[in-house]
Amino acid sequence: MILIIDDNPKSIKALSLIIRDFGQVIFATSGQSGIAMTMKTKPDLILLDVEMPGMNGYEVCRQLKADAATRNCSVIIVTSHSSVDHEVAALEAGAADFITKPLNAPLVRARVKTQLLVKKQADELHRQVEQDGLTGIYNRRYFDQQYAQEWRRHQRQRSPLGLALIDVDFFKAYNDHYGHQQGDECLRQVAKGLHSALRRPGETVARYGGEEFAVILPYTELG
Repeated sequence: MILIIDDNPKSIKALSLIIRDFGQVIFATSGQSGIAMTMKTKPDLILLDVEMPGMNGYEVCRQLKADAATRNCSVIIVTSHSSVDHEVAALEAGAADFITKPLNAPLVRARVKTQLLVKKQADELHRQVEQDGLTGIYNRRYFDQQYAQEWRRHQRQRSPLGLALIDVDFFKAYNDHYGHQQGDECLRQVAKGLHSALRRPGETVARYGGEEFAVILPYTELG
């Protein structure tokens, strides 16, 4: 998914036509709505105009890169300014690349293709770092980071945060009796069942260690 943030409908249409072969294209017409849409959709790539009322593209980029929830979204700045100073400003704001107007279609497609490939490789690396190798759900490292982030967010908002710690009873006896392969399959099935029970954005299940699992439940109270 590619998100275009630009207040000019003609520019949005022109860019959309150039990059339509790369997948779904969505758009926002202001910096604030672009940030909100990024939070909601987590696009693979953002094409971000600089000159917009209210909040310019550099500030939008800085805010996206400052937030843990959106900092991994790749950003290409698109602007009519071609000076080195503007290109430096874009890179310092956190953009991965810089495209100037008037648009050169082959160049735009080449830069978009490159950033989508880089994003795909980065996502795969993150997946390997954050995923439990046996069950396929998140691992303890990711859980610790996510829980700390949610704890801070819910403290700021003064909202409830639920946490479930789940232990598989008699797992050692099961593992000893049926063997490690069946024990591993048991853990995979438990993980699959827990993951399928998630219902809302932000809910996270992770393997906490051994036969222990943890579930983060934002905005959830007891009862």
